[in-house]
Amino acid sequence: MRFLHSRIGIATVCALLPCFGTPAQSPAADAGASAPAAYATFVTGATIQPGLIPIITKNGSIYLALKPSQLGADFIETSVPSTGLGGFGPAAGSPYLAPARIFHFDRVGDKVVLRWPNTFAQVNPSTPQAVAARQSLPSSVIDVVAIAATNASDGTIVIPASSFLGDIADYSAAFSQAIDNPLHGYQLDKDRTFFAQTKAFPDNDILRVSQTWASSDPNLIDNVPDPRSIEIGMTYNIVAAPNDGYVPRIADPRVGYFEQVLLDFAHDPTTTRNINYIARWNFAPEHPGRPSNATHPLVFFLSNGIPLQYRDTVREALLTWNKAFVPIGILNAIQVEQQPDDVNWDPEDIRHNMIRWIDTTDPQYGAEALLTVDPRTGEEINVGVNVDAVEGTSKRDYRYVVAPARGLSDNAANENAFEQAYLRSVVLHESGHDLGLQHNFMGSMAYTAKDLQSKAFTDTHGVATSVMEYAPLNVWPKNTPQGDYVQLVLGPYDYHAIKYGYAYVPGAATPEQALPTLRRWASNWNNPLYRFASDEDADFSQGHAIDPRVQMFDLTNDPIAWCGVQLHMLHGLMNSIDTRFPQSGQPYDDARRAFLIQSYMYTTCAKMPADTIGGEYLSRAQAGDPGAGAPLQPVPRSEELRAWHLLATGLFSDAAWHFNPNVLDRLTYSEVSSLTSSGTWTYHSTPRHDISVSQLAADAQEDVLSQLFAPLTLQRIDDLSTKYASGRTMSLADLFGWSSASIFGDITGGGVAHDGVIRRDLQVRFAQRLAKMWVSPVAAASPNPGTPTDAQALARYTLVNLQTDATRALARSGMDEMTRAHLEALVAIVKQALQAKPG
Repeated sequence: MRFLHSRIGIATVCALLPCFGTPAQSPAADAGASAPAAYATFVTGATIQPGLIPIITKNGSIYLALKPSQLGADFIETSVPSTGLGGFGPAAGSPYLAPARIFHFDRVGDKVVLRWPNTFAQVNPSTPQAVAARQSLPSSVIDVVAIAATNASDGTIVIPASSFLGDIADYSAAFSQAIDNPLHGYQLDKDRTFFAQTKAFPDNDILRVSQTWASSDPNLIDNVPDPRSIEIGMTYNIVAAPNDGYVPRIADPRVGYFEQVLLDFAHDPTTTRNINYIARWNFAPEHPGRPSNATHPLVFFLSNGIPLQYRDTVREALLTWNKAFVPIGILNAIQVEQQPDDVNWDPEDIRHNMIRWIDTTDPQYGAEALLTVDPRTGEEINVGVNVDAVEGTSKRDYRYVVAPARGLSDNAANENAFEQAYLRSVVLHESGHDLGLQHNFMGSMAYTAKDLQSKAFTDTHGVATSVMEYAPLNVWPKNTPQGDYVQLVLGPYDYHAIKYGYAYVPGAATPEQALPTLRRWASNWNNPLYRFASDEDADFSQGHAIDPRVQMFDLTNDPIAWCGVQLHMLHGLMNSIDTRFPQSGQPYDDARRAFLIQSYMYTTCAKMPADTIGGEYLSRAQAGDPGAGAPLQPVPRSEELRAWHLLATGLFSDAAWHFNPNVLDRLTYSEVSSLTSSGTWTYHSTPRHDISVSQLAADAQEDVLSQLFAPLTLQRIDDLSTKYASGRTMSLADLFGWSSASIFGDITGGGVAHDGVIRRDLQVRFAQRLAKMWVSPVAAASPNPGTPTDAQALARYTLVNLQTDATRALARSGMDEMTRAHLEALVAIVKQALQAKPG
């Protein structure tokens, strides 16, 4: 990649060393004159840093020296925090606070306008379409500043950089989301905001600003403002937009890449003006089409903050991606270097693709990929990964799950080996994002249980077809064969996706000319090894997602059977915690942590069968692709009933939540008396000293019921009858009937007398849900559907049956007081609902 740069060798030169400003940053004294000063006079006594845009420090203020060729030219501006909010907001190095934007310095008389031009429109210059786009799609103006000095000999102008002391990145929005306290609205304090450091490089400039965000509370006594404040480091990069001959590549929904969406006004397409370019690195091989070294390799730098024991693992994970580039003729595509111990080497220089280790008090993620792309083309100009230090505690999964399940010893060597493997899988995944790849939540569906139990198989193929899958621990019960616990190699989909994004297309000089070849490469979606589906297809919570094959944290081509094995294994582990935790001399916190980790895995699997209910298989294959049929196919009713049986036994039954009392009576925590602040990292007590199993159960059960009875889910199930023959898939009557039988079934048989608190709570909550559905159904509000009338009718029908069954049960003799009170409460809920006027 080549960037426009210039050098000015006048006055004192800082070269590439940082120059530091002071809090007194106002340029008013220098820029307020009626006419710009002569350049030679202005720079007398000033300090100049030569670089892309020379940076001038004069009287404590910062200025930018722009050549005539840079006025109106495309730059890319990024706003990246160099400090975080302790885990509650954007992390250091995250490029997602504000998008990378095209940035202009436009001269208007003796002033310069700082703009973000609208770059969404694709037009041919000097055409009517270009004129229309400018008229229709306005720019955003950041600031207008007076020219401080001009150089008559070469046309250089000097402007103050004070615009960057404002909230260009809109960090105020980050505070609003991170600090949920309306009495403490943090605002930028301009009097305590200053340039902390500036650097000028041949390819880019860095303006590092120290922002003070002060809390303002008008409701405090005597109207005295809250004196607390937070100092945030903000790094602004100004980079010359690439002009390196990069040819964008058009995205295809059958292969998962992040996309830069633009509006094509240069052509009149038949269907849509949207044109989607994939995000990718420009490796620029010397000899396209035959094996050669990348002339612009992706060089990752390992931050000096990465603990020594993890550096080799991180390096090996990054270099693993080279295996996908060799088959398409790009050699040494990925390279890894260690950050040098040099104070002048800046990790936030946009030329450096950093792998950072982030310490936070409250981790928001395990790891996060960082991508900065040219908004005009999708070309990546900087990538990286933030790895949260929480990944260094992944050995807990070995201690609390793997070792007990497999009957293995828990020692430091085994824990460390697991930890390194887990970190390798995380870095493989995140660096895949750096190459432009989206998640692939269908990557778990190609392999069988037998495959995943084979170490030889997983060593070669992985536990999923893609490292971009969210694969759970591949752990099987003791005395069962066992493959790798996590994804350690690239899967077949990864090779397929890299080919689509990066392989040379002979004879294609434009994105459009490459399309026939690319479409042929993408046409094998129906092959289970190459299927792809991402986040948008995995949102089941409110009924949007429909394909049960698109899952997070599932394994094998039969996830229902896999979940059944996992539920049985995990329930057994939770019931036997007292035999393993805590060890002699250790606090009972160890048992509590084991139970919470195992129960989280249990509830994740127990809820998963709900995604099959009312589902349809959704294909991304296009007409004419091999094996392509209708894009929507029903999930057979038999499969939905099979999924419901697992919900009934693993989630809704009393037995699912019955645990060994010798386990439950040790799930407490150690008390702490802290002299420091009340941060959650120091001590965060819960209302109870034990763990409420009934609350765990209620939370999981309500998640599933809210999903299954969401208006959109109900509408979709009701509409299945319009597409498929009766009995081919389930109906709303099935949903209400199966739910009623699983939740209320023991009332008619007399089993209610033996129910515990978890079962009784479930019955009351479900009765209240039915009552609300009948009395106050959700009204339709376009585009969101309301509760279907069929569902309202079935809710009333179920309530009537419940009233009949509960009334009959109350007629039996010998009933204990709690059971009788419970049944009378159910009858009262029904009566109140049936007597109310429906909404």
